[in-house]
Amino acid sequence: MTADTPTDLRSEVHDLIALTPEPRLRLAGLACARCGSTESLRPGGHAYTHSPDGGRLGWAVKVCANCPVRPSQEGELRS
Repeated sequence: MTADTPTDLRSEVHDLIALTPEPRLRLAGLACARCGSTESLRPGGHAYTHSPDGGRLGWAVKVCANCPVRPSQEGELRS
């Protein structure tokens, strides 16, 4: 992810150590996982980072009112 082209944080598994401050805010749920906005945040599914044992760790992220929650994650949000 580069600074000039924000990417939906939920689109891939990330290396937590390599993330810059802006994507870390998204991962922490303090900014939209898709566009980076901090306004009108709502649950937006999960983003993942690599875990030390080779698995992955899920982070509950948020999206703003202008960004869609992926349909494949709708059931996850209801449970």
